[in-house]
Amino acid sequence: MLLKERALASTAEGITIADALAPDRPLIYVNEGFARLTGFSIEETIGSNCRFLQGPETDPAAIKEIRDAIAEERYCDVELLNYRKDGTTFWNRLSITPVRNDAGQTTHFVGVQSDVTRRRLAEQSLLDLNESLRKANDKMQRDLRSAARIQHALLPTQADYLSGAEIGWAYLPCDELAGDILDIFQIDATRIAFYVLDVSGHGVQAALLSTTLSRWLSRTSLELKTSPVDMLEHLNDNFQMDGDSQQFFTCWYGLLDLQARTLSFSSAGHPSPILLRGDATSEFLLPGFPVGVVESPEYELEVVQLRMGDRVFVYSDGAVEQMGPTGKQFGISRLMQELNENRTASLQSCIDLSLAAVLNSTADGKSDDDISMLGIEIVNS
Repeated sequence: MLLKERALASTAEGITIADALAPDRPLIYVNEGFARLTGFSIEETIGSNCRFLQGPETDPAAIKEIRDAIAEERYCDVELLNYRKDGTTFWNRLSITPVRNDAGQTTHFVGVQSDVTRRRLAEQSLLDLNESLRKANDKMQRDLRSAARIQHALLPTQADYLSGAEIGWAYLPCDELAGDILDIFQIDATRIAFYVLDVSGHGVQAALLSTTLSRWLSRTSLELKTSPVDMLEHLNDNFQMDGDSQQFFTCWYGLLDLQARTLSFSSAGHPSPILLRGDATSEFLLPGFPVGVVESPEYELEVVQLRMGDRVFVYSDGAVEQMGPTGKQFGISRLMQELNENRTASLQSCIDLSLAAVLNSTADGKSDDDISMLGIEIVNS
């Protein structure tokens, strides 16, 4: 018996025994662990109900659980905020176990108190951190949606001045923001300019650069009204590849003379555009060197005579590099085949149907890269 008393007295947890048969169930035993935990001496505690540890911030629900368990003479295990003698608070994990005599009557309640303040504070810190992260993520998502709306606002619309040509386009970012961008705009009374560019990578960094490039291209094109080669060289001079990010981009820039029906263009590392003639023949147009990789690349100028019914499709590499379930890329030849098969549809429908085939070729029907395509068809003015 002496060993049990020494063990109870020495344990770090607070141990109490309350008389279940006496009015208000006073404590009849308190160990040193309880005194150390609460700051109340054993002499101060004996004869009192343990509720003296409760205070204004103690959860009423936890108090009710304790009272219900005692009234029902059953075991309970709760965590509640208690108060030490000096007024400081601590989180107490309290377990109460009824003790019964041979007749089954509950004669005592044994309480075990453990200070779990550190764990509760750590849990609260984690909850606070998670809430901060949730708010930061919500803000980031709102910012991304706002940025996506701004990026979409830079995309072209069918304009009245495009007499003699019809345009269609598709813009399919794989994330909220894309590294692809495209545009078409009037240079003078007879010429329109259009471009498709693709910044390496995707997401925020690529989108910021593509948006900057789009604004620069549109403004500079209207100011300089120069040839596609000059535009790409000027672009290359102003946007050299960053040594830290290793970010570069490809660009296809063209000028369409609606009066002469000539397309002059230059490509900087962009996939070869597809020309579908109105007589059902088709061909690829030249590629070129990416922008920002070397200081003085030599871009080539090509001029193509167009006829009524001809269609030109410029697209980013996402349209041809999608991997199918077998690990095979969709490929430029298959894209040309899809465009040919849909040539009787309207220009926009032809683009939409062909890119739907690209997405359907993947295992999950989704793209792992941004996809953009711009199409121009020569029509009666």
